[in-house]
Amino acid sequence: MYAEIMSIVTYLIIAGVVVFASMKLSDYVDLLDKKTNLSGALLGGILLAAVTSLPELFTSLSSTLFIHKNSYVVGNILGSNVFNMCLFLVPYTFFFVKLATSKVNKSHLFSMVFIGLLYISVTVAGFVFNFNHILWGWFNPISILIVVIYALSILKTPKIEEGEDREEDTSKLTVKQIAVLFTLFAVLLIAMSVGITYHTNWIVNTFGFGETFGGALFLGVATSLPELTSTINLCKKKNFDAAYGNILGSCVFNFVILSLADLLSFNCPVPLYQMDQSAFLLIITGAFSMLVFLPTLLLSFKGKVKNNVKFRILFLCSAILIVGSYLTFLVLSNINLGIEFAPFRVGE
Repeated sequence: MYAEIMSIVTYLIIAGVVVFASMKLSDYVDLLDKKTNLSGALLGGILLAAVTSLPELFTSLSSTLFIHKNSYVVGNILGSNVFNMCLFLVPYTFFFVKLATSKVNKSHLFSMVFIGLLYISVTVAGFVFNFNHILWGWFNPISILIVVIYALSILKTPKIEEGEDREEDTSKLTVKQIAVLFTLFAVLLIAMSVGITYHTNWIVNTFGFGETFGGALFLGVATSLPELTSTINLCKKKNFDAAYGNILGSCVFNFVILSLADLLSFNCPVPLYQMDQSAFLLIITGAFSMLVFLPTLLLSFKGKVKNNVKFRILFLCSAILIVGSYLTFLVLSNINLGIEFAPFRVGE
């Protein structure tokens, strides 16, 4: 019992540090948004998304290189993506009045398209390609396609601010000082990310959870705390463009982490894209979450959101369905559904 309590307490302490560092990072991104002419979509979707995805990056690399468990990586990345979509509960529920008077960049629709393509790519990698094909060794060729899609998403992100009103800049920090502080807190986030990986392995072994489920729950949630904290902070500042960019950009960047982990998984006994029930359910719930979110996104950037009961119910129902899909995954992943996986792999 002592080991179980200590594992949970330590996990919560590390998670608390992650939350603090993430809050500071979102503060500095908002300041950069005010002090430069860079777009909120770029700052949130590329810069902040990449930094808040550092926990996913380093926990995944630690799982692959040191613990040699690719199942943690898949659970971590796909679980984080589904959890990230649940974060729209924050603006849709607690900041709806501010959201109704704001407008987000249309470039987020491109992010949705790219995320859809990435889910299709991972599904093909898991269900079609033979993981041990002699031409590829341990590395799945779909990982190259994933990187290409991410590069295209960067090209489609607007770089210049479109002139949306922001709160007045009252900070005395210079852009250079903000950049230095941003870097320092990013390093702190990296350190906590590595610690979370080893800690998740301890918890999984202590409680006897399945590895993919443990990765999705403990790694997926803990490494999504930066996105959660940043989203709350940016919504409070009425910077919904950066908040949307942070959530969707993090989802896109997470897929690149799969590619990098795949490249470095030469010592892992199980191929990265080998599907099990939990991974399959994460793909289904992730795709479902994107489809449910799409109508509210279209309304947001078209500026058609009204502060009335009809729109409140629509946005709230959307958020509830997304959260419900994540909770459904947590339940079903612990039930043996008897599903056979990857029946059409090439080369076997």
